[in-house]
Amino acid sequence: MQIVADLHTHTNVSHHAFSTLEEMIAGARRAVLYAIAITNHGPAMEDGAHPWHFSSYRTAPRRMDGVYLLSGIEMNILPGGRVDEIEYGRIRKLDFFIASFHEPCFPPATAAEHTAALEQILRNPMINCLGHLGNPNFPFDHERIISQCNAFGKIVEINNNSVNVRRGSEENCRDIARLCKQYRVPVAVNTDAHISYAVGQVEGAMAMLESMDFPEELVINSSLERLRDYFFQLRQIDILAE
Repeated sequence: MQIVADLHTHTNVSHHAFSTLEEMIAGARRAVLYAIAITNHGPAMEDGAHPWHFSSYRTAPRRMDGVYLLSGIEMNILPGGRVDEIEYGRIRKLDFFIASFHEPCFPPATAAEHTAALEQILRNPMINCLGHLGNPNFPFDHERIISQCNAFGKIVEINNNSVNVRRGSEENCRDIARLCKQYRVPVAVNTDAHISYAVGQVEGAMAMLESMDFPEELVINSSLERLRDYFFQLRQIDILAE
């Protein structure tokens, strides 16, 4: 199994990242990816992107040096299950919405509070993907959330940074993946790359999934056909035709 698109990456518009859009495209080409989603942080993060950034995606071509560009955002989950307040008109045409916990925006609390916040995110029709759920600073009731994802049309991210960087995440990631397999919840295997050289580098996450015989058909970015089907159903985008 391999990935054909990296659906969670950051340019230096998020100031704690290091590469420009063109450098991230070059990173995707080095990794032989068909597509990349740029998902900079929402403005609730201290160095998150200005709201204008998200409405400016229209100025970039859909395909750059042979790589298909998907516009996205990583929204910050806020206490109570809210997300960044951004004028809807600026983000309504984005292709992909991730929601994730980040300590500066949601001081770690109890598992019950994290679970309640995620239940609100499940019910938020704007959100498509639950990002890096394995973070041990944000424990939650794994089965309660994963078992509801299909009912609300949410996919789950298997985040390579969580496996390799966020210490203590791997056991949580494995349990979350196990539940996705059990409940047939689609996943996206992403890097969360903050520099171009990390784009497409998902070896740790893939090794974990392969060790548990995770079904390839549940990984939406494991083939062009699955990727196309997902985004066509989600946004009527035919990434193979454009």
